[in-house]
Amino acid sequence: MNASPSLLFVVVPKPVEQLSKQLQSKMVDPVVLQTLIDFSIRYWKGEEICNSEWENVMKESYLPLTLLEELFSGMLNLIFAVFRIPEKLFISKLVCDELIQLGFKMEQAEHITNLKTTSKPDIPSFMKLRGVKWRIDVTISTSNVCRILEPWILMEFNLSSVGPKTIHIPLTQFHSLRYQVASCLTQLNKLSV
Repeated sequence: MNASPSLLFVVVPKPVEQLSKQLQSKMVDPVVLQTLIDFSIRYWKGEEICNSEWENVMKESYLPLTLLEELFSGMLNLIFAVFRIPEKLFISKLVCDELIQLGFKMEQAEHITNLKTTSKPDIPSFMKLRGVKWRIDVTISTSNVCRILEPWILMEFNLSSVGPKTIHIPLTQFHSLRYQVASCLTQLNKLSV
């Protein structure tokens, strides 16, 4: 894909890269590709895909099962990305152009793009953090030991879908958490967008 901003991905997942390589090499039969698109749509709608349907696809295709599974994984990621684009940012022409760059034909790209308006998938939404409260508690003593003086961090997360969640963590685990978060932020800042 080009260096312009993408509506589908910040970083293209490996299964989608594999799907794109196979599409651009023209190795995937259009009928099999359409079946994988339909399976992906059904999957995200919560419908079951029978073993007999998979067996029919394997009979129709000359591709090995492992490659079909990789293509299906890439298609699931791709359909998920289309469904996850917020309505206010969704521009069907731009999404269609990105799909064509990935190796889809115009008709297939339009079909996938139209899914956003015609289908209501059962895709889980991510929780949003509304607020965090924290404090330090010190355990002075227990029934077994007279003096402990062990600090604990009490954190309360207010999440959009489940409400407040409270956790107690020892100071050493809190420092590990801080380190991991800082490491993730550093890696995100290094990504070329």
